[in-house]
Amino acid sequence: MIAGFRAHENVEVTAICDIDEERLRQAADRHAIRNRFTDFDRMLESDIDLVFVATPMHLHVPQTLTALNAGKHVMSEVTAAVSVEQCRELFDGVQRAKKSGLKYMMAENVCFEWDSLIIRNMVRKGLFGELYFGEGEYLHEIRALHYDDGGTPTWRSRWQVGVNGCTYGTHSLGPVLEWFDDRVDWVVCLGSGRHTAPEHEAEDTTTMLCKTTSGALIKIRVDMLSNRPHGGIYLALQGTKGCYEASRGFRGRPKVWLDDFEETSAGGNGHDGSGREWRPLADFEDEFLPDFWKNAPPEAFASAHGGTDFFVVNDIIAAIREDKEPEIDVYRALDYTLPGLMSQISIAQHGRPVKVPDFRAGEWT
Repeated sequence: MIAGFRAHENVEVTAICDIDEERLRQAADRHAIRNRFTDFDRMLESDIDLVFVATPMHLHVPQTLTALNAGKHVMSEVTAAVSVEQCRELFDGVQRAKKSGLKYMMAENVCFEWDSLIIRNMVRKGLFGELYFGEGEYLHEIRALHYDDGGTPTWRSRWQVGVNGCTYGTHSLGPVLEWFDDRVDWVVCLGSGRHTAPEHEAEDTTTMLCKTTSGALIKIRVDMLSNRPHGGIYLALQGTKGCYEASRGFRGRPKVWLDDFEETSAGGNGHDGSGREWRPLADFEDEFLPDFWKNAPPEAFASAHGGTDFFVVNDIIAAIREDKEPEIDVYRALDYTLPGLMSQISIAQHGRPVKVPDFRAGEWT
C-alpha cells in the first residue's frame, strides 16, 4: 500500500506505526519513513491527515473510530468488522465523523481491478440485460501465514480460519454486488468439512449462497486452506442478454458473450448455444475501462495487486479533496461484510437461511 500512496502526486507518507520495534525499524528504513511510532494514539497526535488501518481484522473498528475521533480521515483494510456489534459501532461512528467532514473508506481493491470495472460499466449500459446470477471465488492457500516462524498462531489463525463460514468474503462478494447495485437479504452457507488443517475451525471450502433484495442469486466460495496453486479471484455474471466468466488461470482469458454482439457461426443456429462464440473481455477495454485507469501514472502499477492499491488510494484522496463520498463508503463496506458474518450462523445451523440485517432501516439483528 505504501507504493500505492506514493504513486499519488498529492500524498506524502510521513508516519508508520507498529508495536514490534524491530519490525517497525525494518519497515521504516526500507521505505524511508521518518516518523516512527509504537503507540497508535501518539501517532494520531502527529501532523497527519489520513490513517490507513492495516492491522489484524478485530482491530479495524476500534482503531478506525479512534482515528476518526482524533480528526483523521480513515481507510481501513478488509473486512470492515468481525461482529455485528462492531458493524453497528462503525456505522454510528462514521455518521458522527461525517459532520466534521471526515471520510471513511474500506480498501476493497478487487472492486478496482481492470475486469471488475469494465464489467460494471457494461452492466450500466444494459449490455447484460436483467442480471439474475453472479459468482465469486477467493482461492488463496495461505497456511504459512497462520503461524509465525516459532509456531505461534498469528491473528489470521484466529480471525480468518479460526471462524467457520465465508468470513473473508469481501474480495469475491464486493465486485459482484457492485455489478448488481444491490444488497444481500438472505444467506445460506455450507462447508466441505475439515481435511487439510483440521485444527482450524474453518472448513477447507465454504460456499455462501446469497439472495439479494431484487431476488438475484450470488454464489460465493472462500478457501484459504486447500492444497492447490493460487487461484486468485474468479468472478462470473449471467444476465438475460449476456454472460461473463473471468480467467481461472493456466493461460485462460476473461471472456464475455453478449446478445447485442451476436455473430452466429456457420453450422449453428444459436438455439442450443452451439452457434454462440465468446469474445475476449479485452475487446471492450477501449470503450468501457474508466479514464482514471487509462490515465494512471506508470508508478501506479508498481503498487501491489496489479496497481489496484493505487486506485483505492486515488479514490479516497479524490473524496477528501472534492468533499464527496468514497466508492466504498461505510454503507458498501457493511454490505460486503455483514453477509459473511451471517454465514457463520448459517453454517453452524447446517445451512439454515439467515437474514442479513438491513442497517439502513435501523435493523441490527
